[in-house]
Amino acid sequence: MLRKINITNAGFLFLIQVNLFVFCHKPTEPIQLWMKPAPEIAKTAAVYGEIRNPFGKDVEIRNIVSNHYKTVEFHESSLDNETQIARMRKLEYPILLETNQTIQLMRSGKHLMLYEKGNVSGDLTLEFQFSNGESRTVIVEEKK
Repeated sequence: MLRKINITNAGFLFLIQVNLFVFCHKPTEPIQLWMKPAPEIAKTAAVYGEIRNPFGKDVEIRNIVSNHYKTVEFHESSLDNETQIARMRKLEYPILLETNQTIQLMRSGKHLMLYEKGNVSGDLTLEFQFSNGESRTVIVEEKK
């Protein structure tokens, strides 16, 4: 009798786990972005996250347009081995995004810089314009 109860309990636990996975699992979006809240007087901001190629073939990011900022640029930070000074350089569009490639945006590497903030409110969105004519609009999450 005890063995049947354990097998039954294990079966119920398995069904619960399957249901949780199927109904609660969110598909991963190809572009996930976040930023720290910038002070109201700040005219620039940095955005981090990841950009995954959603198309299954090589594509280029031709431009990124913001609803809050005038300019969005790709930048890359690196540490100079001789001077141990961190340097940031602008990467020019188009940005190649190969098949199955993910670009990690982080503080010590590639990231997005947003310049010239306008007087707007609401969610910050970025529209990625790709070389295949498609575009994707992403809401940037604020993390404290």
